[in-house]
Amino acid sequence: MSRRVPLLFTALAASLLWLALACAPALPGTSHAPGLAWAGDDGDDGDDDGDDDGDGGAAGAGGGSASPGDSGADVDPGPREVAPAIAAGAFVADELIAVDPTPAALQRAAAWGATPVQTSRHGQLGITLVRLRLPPGIDARSALALAEERDPGVFDLHHRYDLAQGAAHGCDVPGCEALRALDWPMGAECGRGQTIGLVDTALTPGLPALRGADVQQRSFMPAGGAAPDDGHGDAVATLLLGQAPVHAGLLPAARLRVAAPFHRLPNGLVRADAAGLVASLEWLLQQRAGVIGLSLAGPPNRALQVAVAAAQARGAVLVAAVGNGGRAAEPVHPAALANVLGVTAVSVDGRAYWRAQQGEAVDFALPGVGLELPQADGSRRARSGTSFAVPFLVAKVSQSLAEGRLRAQDWLAGEAVPTRDLGVGGRDAVFGWGQPRVALACR
Repeated sequence: MSRRVPLLFTALAASLLWLALACAPALPGTSHAPGLAWAGDDGDDGDDDGDDDGDGGAAGAGGGSASPGDSGADVDPGPREVAPAIAAGAFVADELIAVDPTPAALQRAAAWGATPVQTSRHGQLGITLVRLRLPPGIDARSALALAEERDPGVFDLHHRYDLAQGAAHGCDVPGCEALRALDWPMGAECGRGQTIGLVDTALTPGLPALRGADVQQRSFMPAGGAAPDDGHGDAVATLLLGQAPVHAGLLPAARLRVAAPFHRLPNGLVRADAAGLVASLEWLLQQRAGVIGLSLAGPPNRALQVAVAAAQARGAVLVAAVGNGGRAAEPVHPAALANVLGVTAVSVDGRAYWRAQQGEAVDFALPGVGLELPQADGSRRARSGTSFAVPFLVAKVSQSLAEGRLRAQDWLAGEAVPTRDLGVGGRDAVFGWGQPRVALACR
């Protein structure tokens, strides 16, 4: 090969990148590159609940939901948040991923230097995922544009996904009464015979709140990844399967299977990449998880979209956080995908969480503000974010299916689910259909 070929390719890549950035449409008030994940940022390092909210991160004072008949246009008392110009760690800079690529597609990619480093066949999902390493000096977005010319719909960036948690604050917002506010039966039989799936951070071994619970977990971190220690997975799992007397969980008798793809990047951010999410869904289907909670948020990704659709085709119901980027933010995935139940966070008295995202992805609203939860060291910590509303909807869906109160189709359609309307009449962009009020018995 002539020595001029690498130089020509580098020039082509630079030109493609310049054109992509110059032509990309920008949202009003933003200048960020399209497709970058930034939802769920805490305002400090993006992940670990820093105490940086002046108002406690709650549905702040002076707010309050609109009553039926009001316009419902401005129930969020918080400021409009603008997406940052760059989201650190939004995708793997030197990789692409390919979904079900043909040998010819891989050969064409290899011709310009992309090297397969991992091929994963996911039998439950019915897809093959290939990770490709890019040659030095080649930007991933430029490489994607080149690959798309010959093989559209096959390659994508190897996106990373954020935990959809908000900022921590003092215990000045009610949280402990969340179950009572939902009229939850809180019986020892809740969850009996049900298998729940979670995609989250790894659980702390020997967590007091989960002693006696039927919990199994498996790591899907990349090789060499550092496990995060922020307790996010502990909090979500405790809401679901917390054991008395430490904490009263929603479904203490259920089987919980936790897939843990999240890892801490060298810059301190906690992220899960698309390949880890696909592998997580594959394993949870193997475990027969009927309802799967995804307390995470990020950009559209072909591999994730295909995996989600495949999991749904196998009968799994997926529940995802709508994200904490503020009401002006773009929809995040997987909550924005078809037939994924998107859940937003509200205070126990039904006020909107000021950082929660809004729009068509919001299906239901459940507690996720000021939830006081036990930690591994025995202390308690107030948590807020759409992440923490996910287990409430997971529990409601799973228990209602087990009791035959509702079908999966009823939840996906929304209209057949009994709800408490928190905003304007019917479905709205802030609360979706409202707060589910399904009568459950746990018997």
